[in-house]
Amino acid sequence: MVFVHMEVKLVEGKRYEFEILNRVELPGTSERNFILLGPDDRKYLLPEENFVNYDLRVGQKILCTVDKINCSGKVFLEPDHPYYRVGERYDFLVVRIDQRESLLGYSELIAWVRDLHGKEWVCPILTDEDILPGYSHLACRIERIRKGELMLSLPAMTSRFKTLRQGERYSFKVQNIRAIENEEFFILTDHQGNLHRLPVENYKYYGYRKGSELLATVEGFAANGESVLEPINPFYQVGKTYPFRFVSMVKGVDFLGNLEAVILLEDQNHQEVKVKPLDWQVHDIHFSPSTILCQVERIKNGRLFLSVVDERINQHAN
Repeated sequence: MVFVHMEVKLVEGKRYEFEILNRVELPGTSERNFILLGPDDRKYLLPEENFVNYDLRVGQKILCTVDKINCSGKVFLEPDHPYYRVGERYDFLVVRIDQRESLLGYSELIAWVRDLHGKEWVCPILTDEDILPGYSHLACRIERIRKGELMLSLPAMTSRFKTLRQGERYSFKVQNIRAIENEEFFILTDHQGNLHRLPVENYKYYGYRKGSELLATVEGFAANGESVLEPINPFYQVGKTYPFRFVSMVKGVDFLGNLEAVILLEDQNHQEVKVKPLDWQVHDIHFSPSTILCQVERIKNGRLFLSVVDERINQHAN
């Protein structure tokens, strides 16, 4: 019987088992990391300081979610929290009540709550009535855990924009452009008059101005109930292929001995885009085309995430 090794490709948002091989300190820094062995037989770094309460040990096997894979193929992992689970609700002790300016510019109440490790996190609230810091508890929902940090919400907050459904596409109008905490935002209104925001920097080439109408997909909701939107790109569509101008290929070996390579491209707006090359492109010392055909896999925060189309397959087919 012949066993064929199936290559595992990590997928963003999926959970996999990793083994902790060692602990290392990166040269020239005081940053300590765990070295993890993934199901694809590649090694990954996990910053130790983000997970001091996780009781991680060398030799241990842990479950990690692929939190993000950036445009150059770098993988960011989030190990399972030893106690809290995303989507579940837990009681947290309220430590104090405070106010802050929201990303839409209005003042909002927040509760600082304490978890079972004694760490404090923010949870947006609608009112502080009947909340006595030091005694009251809030049943907060875990919206997300990233780098060991809890992002919390209350059902009453996250339901404010539930007239918009996640994954659906809606029309919005640019009501204004304003600076909030030294960053410019497009302030949008939906069909019911709710306010939303988009960072100008992410979408400056989309051509928006005051009064512009646009279509955007609701990607999700922040802990304070605000929607996370992704406007329809006016130049590129997900799933379609386009030629991009080849700029250069950058190669190197990372701290773990993995060969790293990334192709730098330029889109039609003269913006730099990175893509992971195919193996044969990495090893071809004469590889320097004028353009590369790529498929748009997704668009997030206005950025293109691409995959290289192997044009050799089409050539052989013809």
